[in-house]
Amino acid sequence: MKALRRLVASALQVVVTIALVAWVLSRNDAPAVLDHLRAVELRWLAAAAGMMAVSVLLGAWQWERLLVVQGVRASARRLLRAYSLGMFLNFVLPTGVGGDFVRAVAVQRDTKSGARGVAATLLDRFVGLFTLAFFAFAASLLLVAGDHDPLFERMALLTGLVSLGFCVVAAILFSRRFLGWFAPLTRWVGEGRLLSTARDLRGAFLEYRTNPGPVLQVVGLSLVVQFQRIVVHAFCAQALGLSIEFAWFLLFVPIVSLVSILPVSVGGWGLREGTQKTFFALPGVMIGVSADMAPSLALAQALLASLVGMTIPALVSAIVGIFISMRGEPDPSGTPERNP
Repeated sequence: MKALRRLVASALQVVVTIALVAWVLSRNDAPAVLDHLRAVELRWLAAAAGMMAVSVLLGAWQWERLLVVQGVRASARRLLRAYSLGMFLNFVLPTGVGGDFVRAVAVQRDTKSGARGVAATLLDRFVGLFTLAFFAFAASLLLVAGDHDPLFERMALLTGLVSLGFCVVAAILFSRRFLGWFAPLTRWVGEGRLLSTARDLRGAFLEYRTNPGPVLQVVGLSLVVQFQRIVVHAFCAQALGLSIEFAWFLLFVPIVSLVSILPVSVGGWGLREGTQKTFFALPGVMIGVSADMAPSLALAQALLASLVGMTIPALVSAIVGIFISMRGEPDPSGTPERNP
């Protein structure tokens, strides 16, 4: 029965995804969107692809740094493959975080790390969201200080305050005292596997409180990684010949990323592109573009960024997987281990 419910839920998400994509295209000039995509400047598209590839490498390193704090060690190639595969699966699994679950399972299979590997993976995603919220707050300050329409300035200020609130809440949630408040709850509701896992996760998270150096390094890496992925959107816009103030990318891309996590469609498709199109098609965002042309160009830019974000991690995962199969994989002790 549970399997049937999961199958029905997945089928519904596929239907919702198709409906969302169809609705987004129907609300815009689909032939014009395809024309824009066919006219892409390849040099800017190559720059976007290269930037995404570098961000995948640095993102895998960021995850590896969090795993090291937990005493979890795996080969860099296996971690890179799991990380890039997880990024790709975030675009094709029913939720926008399904790929994170897959890479947590992968590191558990390779290292038998239990809650420690899960904690590192959860914190890796959380740090990324924290960094995106920080960029949105910084962008709101830039836009409010600039010469923009008062409505845009109020919208930017509101978004910035929400982002700042997220950062503050994140800091509170990560405090030892806050985590300690949940410990007595286990005695009230009884023992169980879920509660035991929750306590293991709490203990694993507290490891990061006693190792602030690596965590600060991870935050620094996250700033670089998330900035690069925002730049990918800017390069995709350049590939379409669009002129957009970079602060709008800093403001809108984090919001779109958060919206795409909602478990409504498969990999956020339709929801992500529709939200991004709505923001970037606002009057005055795309300089020199008429109101009639803005929606189709904004949708083309959203689709191009999504395709780059999905394709490049898939290629990295495939290439690393082939390399591992052909060359073998050293274990942590340094002894070569051939893959079957």
